[in-house]
Amino acid sequence: MEVYAMEKAIRPKIMPRPVLELIGYSLHAVQYGFIILTVQDGCVIRMERTEKFIFSAKNRSSYVKRNIPLEKHTLESKILHELQGLQYGQLIIRLEDGKVEQIEKTEKKRINEYQGHGDGI
Repeated sequence: MEVYAMEKAIRPKIMPRPVLELIGYSLHAVQYGFIILTVQDGCVIRMERTEKFIFSAKNRSSYVKRNIPLEKHTLESKILHELQGLQYGQLIIRLEDGKVEQIEKTEKKRINEYQGHGDGI
């Protein structure tokens, strides 16, 4: 009985510099909201940023003026690692009070990538 590979070999991708900068900036800039990265053919093709503003006495001045640090965000390498293995799908990053609360990865598979005799599909 011959065994067929179920997935194509995934080679490491190089993320374009503007995409990296935009992801890094958004991780520092968004206080409350979501960053949604859509991946197709192993490349980030779209980034959606939904930002919520919560007004209270504690944070009233922070929305007017905010300094963005020059160093990388602490979870930036983890997010890039998750993107490296994703061929089709989305990575949703939820931010609460300027901190990453949750990273959700939705992976989609293309039917034409499967090989074999249909066993187990």
